[in-house]
Amino acid sequence: MDPTTRSLPSEDVHRLLTGMYDDYLRGDPTAIDARLAQDVTIFDSASDALVTGLEELAALRGRRAEAAAAPSAPAWTETSLTVEDLRVREVGGVLVATWWLRVDGTDAHGAAVVPELSRNTAVLQRRADGALRILHLHEDVRQEASPVV
Repeated sequence: MDPTTRSLPSEDVHRLLTGMYDDYLRGDPTAIDARLAQDVTIFDSASDALVTGLEELAALRGRRAEAAAAPSAPAWTETSLTVEDLRVREVGGVLVATWWLRVDGTDAHGAAVVPELSRNTAVLQRRADGALRILHLHEDVRQEASPVV
């Protein structure tokens, strides 16, 4: 792409989301946080409470890690996160994005599991330097990952 040509907001949002999900798979919370506003708000599927700011997000990550280590935790490993049906519109100077997230994975024996599917909404803002940051993220898991029957 010509560096003087501005990309479409949907392309920018897709790049941010796929980068963030790649960061997640690599286990890099610092890289994820760089894509979020300092005062981000998040409705996360792992918490009933609204998460506000990066400190609360770090605490939620800690609780998730503890839950994943529990003997009763489902034994599956996420292998890919795919953004599907992304829609982006500009509203009053911010971008509102909606998409489905497909989370593929394998069980403890390496067999594929039925993917987790969640619908997501984000509100993003472009900073003065042109970078997008997520101001709010809402995740709603509609299908839990499960063994293939």
